[in-house]
Amino acid sequence: MFDILLALPLFQGLGHADLTRILESTHLEFVTIGPGETACQQDATCDRIIFVIEGKLAAHTLSADRQWGVIEHLSQPAIVGLDVLYGRRRTFTFTATALTRTKLLVVDKRTMGALFRYFEVMQINALNHLTSELARRDAPLWLPATTSLEARILHFCRLHLLRPAGYKCFDISQRALGDYLGEDPRYISKALQRMENDGLLKRSRRSIEFPAFEKALSQAYHTAST
Repeated sequence: MFDILLALPLFQGLGHADLTRILESTHLEFVTIGPGETACQQDATCDRIIFVIEGKLAAHTLSADRQWGVIEHLSQPAIVGLDVLYGRRRTFTFTATALTRTKLLVVDKRTMGALFRYFEVMQINALNHLTSELARRDAPLWLPATTSLEARILHFCRLHLLRPAGYKCFDISQRALGDYLGEDPRYISKALQRMENDGLLKRSRRSIEFPAFEKALSQAYHTAST
């Protein structure tokens, strides 16, 4: 149990006595869910933090008009809900569904607040995590302007991802993507075809699937710099 907690980002730096106190006096809910079961629902009130201990979740984020979305894979030691537990928006930003048998640690908001009050190191860990997330999300906004349509497509995708790496699947039509980028869907189709020919993605009429999004990004930036 000590090893499990110490592997989670918010609990790192705690001593043996602190962990013993937490386990003896705090309600920590360990949950196992099977494939297809839901850990949280987009737009539902966020009243807890979810830690992925073992297994893999699919994070499905829908656009505000519910016309398109993206699916990403999350694995341990992912944290779900910390960025919206406090503040103006207090609802989950995506639906998390188990892809495999997945073990979770669920800590309700009241318990999390008590842990933050008693253990300063957990406050620091939370701030480090949140500031790192903010820096990561802001980084794409300051990248050099791209000229190729392929790079523009990837930039659009990156702006809507939780992590710019790993498996991604965009459920979006080429017409909708063209509307966002101000491009004719025919040119969007040709650009996607070129990337598919390079082995960077797989596409269908309404999906764009990246087996490894970081590979597509790397090639796009390499091409832009040469």
